[in-house]
Amino acid sequence: MPKSMTGFAKVEMECADGRLYGEARALNNRYLEINVRLPKIDYTSEQRLRDLVKTYVKRGKVDITIKWDKPFNNAGTPKINEPVVKHYISIIETLKQDYGLTGDLTIENILAFKDIITYEENNNLPEDALFNTFENLLKKLDEERSKEGLMIGNDLITRLDEIDSNIQAIEIRRPLTAKAHEEKLRDKMLEITHCSPIDEVRVLQELAIYLERLDITEEIVRLKGHLANFRETLCSADSMGRKLDFIIQEMVRETNTIGSKSNDLAINERVVKIKVEIEKMREQVQNVE
Repeated sequence: MPKSMTGFAKVEMECADGRLYGEARALNNRYLEINVRLPKIDYTSEQRLRDLVKTYVKRGKVDITIKWDKPFNNAGTPKINEPVVKHYISIIETLKQDYGLTGDLTIENILAFKDIITYEENNNLPEDALFNTFENLLKKLDEERSKEGLMIGNDLITRLDEIDSNIQAIEIRRPLTAKAHEEKLRDKMLEITHCSPIDEVRVLQELAIYLERLDITEEIVRLKGHLANFRETLCSADSMGRKLDFIIQEMVRETNTIGSKSNDLAINERVVKIKVEIEKMREQVQNVE
């Protein structure tokens, strides 16, 4: 069954260094486009995560966000900002020397200055925790895409069955239409031959050529072949969106030819119904990976 290119998933995972939140959104796109937003950590293996996405998603736009909620005692370590302290002391010494100011510098004074204390973040998030969260998120996204793909696949099968039904009706009607055309043309030919001398053999040859041009047997066979190919492709495990779209184009081509060759109202009504179903299938296939 096909997979949908659209889907949404969220996960939460506890780890020794806090809680990880993951969110993934998949949208339609002609090619594979991956956007990954990670916590501000000392992590250099983003390409490995992108490669992991490619094992689950073959086509579409995928946006993935991972957030790290660190516990309070892991949020950051206070640290003296020594360059800033030295800079403040230098300024105070300059003020004393240049302007004759007096007074003692105390710890209270120093702590009142801006940026004296900084917090050094703990960026030691284990890679295995990040990868586990990332892969669990992809698995959940894959499940959602498969669920939607199953609904799309069932809808496509229903429409294929409807097209098959209309083709069968055309096949039943076709011999009757061909016979009616032949009788009508023969009557006209006989009418002409009574009025003036004419080569009867030549007339029959022209009649056969004309009826052959109206014959839709070949188009029906090809259309049924495309339907069978479509069903077979739906059962494959590979990415199938582009192939299904191509098959639909061929189905449209054969259906149009049947409609242009036939001048029978009943057959043309069936052709219109087939076109309606194919158009609905085309819309659904745009969502298939």
